[in-house]
Amino acid sequence: MRVNYFARTDAQFGQFLTEALAAEPAPRRIVIVSAFAALQTVMRFKLRLLSLRDAGTSISVVLGVDLGGTSKEVLRQLSSWNVNVTIVKNRIRGHTFHPKIYLLEWENAAKVIVGSNNFTEGGLFRNYEGYACIHYDFPADAALYDSAGIELRRFLQPEGQTARQLTPAYLGVLLARSDIPTEKQARGRRARQFGRSRTTQEGDAQAFGSEAIAPPPPLPAELLNQLIAQVGVRHRGDRRQPAAAARRDVPARAAQIYPAAFYMSLPTLQGRNIPGEARIPLAAIKLAEEFWGWRGKYVRREGPRAGRQRVYHEWKPIWRIWDVSQPQQVREQRVRMYMYENSSDFRFYARPLVNAGADLGDIVRIIRVAEPSVEFDCAVARAGTAEHRLWLSYCTVPVRNSGRSFGYG
Repeated sequence: MRVNYFARTDAQFGQFLTEALAAEPAPRRIVIVSAFAALQTVMRFKLRLLSLRDAGTSISVVLGVDLGGTSKEVLRQLSSWNVNVTIVKNRIRGHTFHPKIYLLEWENAAKVIVGSNNFTEGGLFRNYEGYACIHYDFPADAALYDSAGIELRRFLQPEGQTARQLTPAYLGVLLARSDIPTEKQARGRRARQFGRSRTTQEGDAQAFGSEAIAPPPPLPAELLNQLIAQVGVRHRGDRRQPAAAARRDVPARAAQIYPAAFYMSLPTLQGRNIPGEARIPLAAIKLAEEFWGWRGKYVRREGPRAGRQRVYHEWKPIWRIWDVSQPQQVREQRVRMYMYENSSDFRFYARPLVNAGADLGDIVRIIRVAEPSVEFDCAVARAGTAEHRLWLSYCTVPVRNSGRSFGYG
């Protein structure tokens, strides 16, 4: 038996889990125990877990629904997987279901991970978390593994009054409850709790330090393409009635993601006749409306041009723009972001990027920082740099009728 401890920000548990699930041979048993689960994380791992299920892996998920940490959408999604899902809840106040345990078992080995990591983007990639991985080799460690299974059985295979299988009937009971939030409500609660609308305050530099933490790995291309297919259906409807589409909510809210960063290869920006505007694929906006502030931050404007009424929805937040090769040269200025309703075309005015020398094939990474004086951080990686090679792996979705691509992390 071996025990490894992890308490480094560069040792993301989500990356560890991803590699373990992809290992050959495949695990014969997987158990995920988490107090909370987030829809984006569930969707991030969905395709791999279902592939393992179809190959014969036994998969169990044990979730809590305390404190609004698991949404109705997560429950709906997991109920469709045809795997064993157990919900644990003590209705007496003050007894929160709060464990985080991950078990992966093979024919000749097993790993049990115990730590602070919820099955959420924060727990797996963004937060400061600590965990221990206990590795068992069979048959030498079989007795120790069996003993651990007995001790952890209450969480790995919960039974009794507080544990219920997520059957269709029980799903209906949970969906009817007001204390289990929708994803939108859960985000609102987190925003109120942590003040997400502004992640920093004046004077924070005097009170706290800061350090960069690597963003999550790319969202799987298969997942993004599935969601884009949903967006595409809505987009075709939007084009027939653009004005109505701009005012109404997106019908299929399940297609929304809440990323840490957006990556995109740039179009041609340099040249006498290039206006310095970069198009963001509409699918990218539709997938992550909250990330882009759409639609609440935008103001509708109208104006005639060439005898035709043109309708825009625009926002002019302050961006921090810089070249990763020249990190000391930072520009902060207002950037016009706008949806051109007539053609369902979304752009941002990229003159600061032009001034920085960015051009066709370079890649931008845009992060919604929501600081008191800056809304977005936009870094450009020039072709040939190490950052460009890394960021290219995030650009998993091709842009139609273009050699460009984009993606989310």
